[in-house]
Amino acid sequence: MFQHTGKLCLLVVTFAAMTGCHRNSGDGLVFEPAPRAVIAQSGISFSRNARIGVTKVSSVSVHMLALLGREQETRVALLSSEDGGDTFGPPVWASEPGKDVASAGENSPAFAVTPGPMYAAWSEGTELRFARSINWGESFEKPIKIAEKTPFAGYPSLGVAPNGDVYAVWIDARDQQGAGYDNYSIYLARSTDQGAGFGKNVKVATGICPCCRPTLNFGAQGEVMLFWRHVYPGSIRDMTVAVSTDSGRTFSAPKRVAEDNWKIDGCPDSGAATARTGNRVYLAWLTEASPEISGVRLTWSDDGGRTWVPAVSGSQGVLDANFPALAASDDGKVELVFQGRDPKPQAGWSRLGIFVVEIGRDGRLTPPLAIPGITSTATRPAVAVGAGGRIHVAWTGDEQSRRAVFFSRGRVRP
Repeated sequence: MFQHTGKLCLLVVTFAAMTGCHRNSGDGLVFEPAPRAVIAQSGISFSRNARIGVTKVSSVSVHMLALLGREQETRVALLSSEDGGDTFGPPVWASEPGKDVASAGENSPAFAVTPGPMYAAWSEGTELRFARSINWGESFEKPIKIAEKTPFAGYPSLGVAPNGDVYAVWIDARDQQGAGYDNYSIYLARSTDQGAGFGKNVKVATGICPCCRPTLNFGAQGEVMLFWRHVYPGSIRDMTVAVSTDSGRTFSAPKRVAEDNWKIDGCPDSGAATARTGNRVYLAWLTEASPEISGVRLTWSDDGGRTWVPAVSGSQGVLDANFPALAASDDGKVELVFQGRDPKPQAGWSRLGIFVVEIGRDGRLTPPLAIPGITSTATRPAVAVGAGGRIHVAWTGDEQSRRAVFFSRGRVRP
């Protein structure tokens, strides 16, 4: 049994069978009556600075990537369940002992799972590390370095292309030019051998928001779409896309996904979320540009990222909405989750909860549905969806004055 205190960061990948659901009126989804603090099942102490991210795998297994440890020694660990998330086994370590893995804000580990290998990437000091498991989570190979010589590399995201190539994207400080946001750039690297090694680092853009995690997705024709929050003249921070049609070797000029014109003299510390179903790629992000559009915004592209529909509100009346996450299943089901406050109780100052929105094939959004049974402030959610209408949601909360990661399972109403 592994016992300690310190930091914790969790990323969840899950499709599992579910029982014991609770009906929620007015929506097609039903959830368990109360979420569970899943890390407690492995005997691991909770801590602060938890962050959750998610990807999908067509499996009944549940896999969680956790950042565990003391203040000066944190390690990346995989926690797995073979009974649909009812119980979890002991940690399988991805990072090496004696290191301090970053977990502050958006700068926390990334996780990707395929029907074959599992992949993890994280910031360790000033370096970007990567490790893979080729035996379905039984163990991880020795971590390798992705970023070439640089004073800082962090805020990683991972993506696996339809052909199996693995892409890593991160924020990098090797192109420093005096003080200011010109110090930070977006870089990408690709692996063509299932993560055994990575090719040349490719600079995509500079002048970017330095603490909003970038992310990526893939078009139906093999396009690589890279998303980040760019700093435009006048300290405007809007979501931006660049597209590659040659497997990430070169990219188009950066282009705004939506002109929110969010002027803020500081970093929002909130990146975008993306998901793809068929030819359609979705993007969700936070803006607080004006009262009329503040909250979680949503748009999509049907042409490989060249054009985007006018952005709509994804949070639809929820207050203080932030940290969106998206997931799409193989059968076309798309879910958006985010944190926020119910506007009715306590004059809109109720504790932060987690809300779910279903996105129809016609682009229509359901009203936000609150996950039931949450008894503490809930932040930084994740979502995964599977065939048959299954949905899993996880987030960071508090239990007995300690940080914990909670997990709730749902499905389409029978």
